[in-house]
Amino acid sequence: MSKVDVTSGMVHRGPVKNRSCTDIACLIIFIAFLVGWGIIGFYGFTLGDPQRLLHPTDSNGRICGVDETLKDKPYLFYFDLTRCADPSILIKGCPTPQVCVKTCPTENFMAIAAAAQIGEALTKTKLICKENVTVSRMSVKELVDNGHCASYYLQSEPITGRCIPSLTNMSDSVIFSNSITRQLEVPIEEIINGTIGLAQLLNAGQTFDRIFQDYSETWWIILIGLAISMIISLFWIVLMRFAAGPMVWLSIIGILALQGVGFWYCFTRYTELKDMPGASNQTLAQIAFTTNLGTYLELRETWLAFLIILGISMTVIVLMLIFLRNRIRIAIALIGHASKAVGNIMSTLLFPIFPWVFQVLVIGYFAAVALYAASIGKSTFKVVGPDNTTNINCSCTSVIDSLGTCIPLGFEQICNSQCPGSTCRFFETGGNYYVTVLQIYNLFGLFWGLFFVSALAEIVLAGAFASWYWAFNKPRDVPAYPLTNSFFRAIFYHLGTVAFGSLIIAIIRSIRVLLEYLDRKVREYSDTCCSRTMMCLCKCCFWMLETFMRFVNRNAYVLCAINGTSFCQSASDAFSLLLRNVARVAVLDKVTDFLLFLGRLVIVTAMGILSFYVFTNRIHYINEYIPPTNYYMVPIITTILGAYFISGLFFSVYTMAIDTIFLCFLQDTEINDGSPEKPFYMSQELMEILGKKNKL
Repeated sequence: MSKVDVTSGMVHRGPVKNRSCTDIACLIIFIAFLVGWGIIGFYGFTLGDPQRLLHPTDSNGRICGVDETLKDKPYLFYFDLTRCADPSILIKGCPTPQVCVKTCPTENFMAIAAAAQIGEALTKTKLICKENVTVSRMSVKELVDNGHCASYYLQSEPITGRCIPSLTNMSDSVIFSNSITRQLEVPIEEIINGTIGLAQLLNAGQTFDRIFQDYSETWWIILIGLAISMIISLFWIVLMRFAAGPMVWLSIIGILALQGVGFWYCFTRYTELKDMPGASNQTLAQIAFTTNLGTYLELRETWLAFLIILGISMTVIVLMLIFLRNRIRIAIALIGHASKAVGNIMSTLLFPIFPWVFQVLVIGYFAAVALYAASIGKSTFKVVGPDNTTNINCSCTSVIDSLGTCIPLGFEQICNSQCPGSTCRFFETGGNYYVTVLQIYNLFGLFWGLFFVSALAEIVLAGAFASWYWAFNKPRDVPAYPLTNSFFRAIFYHLGTVAFGSLIIAIIRSIRVLLEYLDRKVREYSDTCCSRTMMCLCKCCFWMLETFMRFVNRNAYVLCAINGTSFCQSASDAFSLLLRNVARVAVLDKVTDFLLFLGRLVIVTAMGILSFYVFTNRIHYINEYIPPTNYYMVPIITTILGAYFISGLFFSVYTMAIDTIFLCFLQDTEINDGSPEKPFYMSQELMEILGKKNKL
């Protein structure tokens, strides 16, 4: 049965068959952008070398363990660690000579003291020197004073390819082991300060190692948990297909029950800690960050915060149930409508896997291009003075430019007299202006690519569910293969519209990223209350703008999938339709989103509780199969995040179905009046709630 569109006076049967391509100009721009992105990738893959970023580099800019002459020397050795107090040396290098070595030092050694004790010849065999240095022509003192060899080294361990002193061996009794050595001054405190940042990195590395170990031991349990969450999500959706109302009310009751149990448990823990003799009175602000999460659970303030959060959320849910009960009935009817649509088009449940795969590919391509492009830049060398500063005045203009960068080859021979005591040392692998532009282009490509894939998925699902809604006798009148037909309609006719809508969101997101960058710069140079307020206001405005445009785009895709109109026309029609029904939009649409969120919350909370009992060995029947962990919260958090993501894949289809059916429902109420010529297409339940019916 057909219906009449009062806005055009034409018979409307759902998604129109005869349509033309929309927003072709934007599609051409998108294709040209992709070609440019591909050229950037080819440029980066051809000229870039990620090993320059992953492996250490010596003072001549050569990569340890990679360059032909250094393949047997994978470790980087610093001549004077007292100049390496800044942890940024792992990126920029340290203002001290650096050479690649086969192995890190295994003993504490001082060159001049050793020469006095064991002789010049034996000492020279233990020296660590620059390449192409003839040690036989100079004494040990001359080699050290001229900077050709390291004056000392300490027992070290290879950390991320760098020789880092072992902190346990840095004591006076070890370094100063005899009276001859004791006469020489070694700045042990400065050495410790120079390695403190590296020690923190070592501790962080050990933490990551423990986390990796936890994953390697519990990965199969995490996969079982994710499989269970997938089964529960699918089972939940199947139940909603046949009993949407009871399932929604079950979600509400379930989340209230879980919150009630959590509220009682938090109150009990807070009371126990409050009345416990000798309990800690520290606050969260007084506790430094620690990976031992149990420390936070011993604080009364932690449980009080949980108590307040649960109390507020329970109050909000109860007030919504009291004041929005009629709107909730309509929302449940819409969810039931969407459940039937998903049940009749079961292929939509598997469809989100495909855009997810393409999004992973986009992210992977972006990461690869970013890594290769970052390694395109040439090695930068700077003049370092006797006091290890780079800001010096040196008149040797033949190999030094105005910015202090220099050419290492021939520096000592040419500039020795003009720059006494100075050396030309490797500073960083930095990109030039063009590389920066490439990275900006690449970042924008990431945003546009991700939003394009998401928009394409939305318009395909919208077309499929719209075909279902506008079938008068469901599912008999639903076209065959609605999802496939919608997909090909979107590909052949509306890729330009998808590119247009995603371009808008990508531009707004890029501006937000730029604001974040400017905010950091402002905090560095002018951290005033006024500047912080202005930046916060700007970021808030663009966040709201992006949220609003996402809402407009989503509804524009629905009307584009139905009517085949351009993005601007579809957005205008959708916005006008929603504006005429602003009361329903403000309540119904958000209530349905909230009810679906409760369903996801039940699944995620249930998986969180189950994983907590499993990994804390509270289920005695399976304790023998559960391996011990360093941080039991690692697999628990991973399971919770995975369950949230998996449930999101399934419920995103429901969200799109509800948004599409909601927009079709608004059109239905405006266009039709229930007469035989213009019957309502909504379900009987919706008509009863709204007090409408179709006349025979």
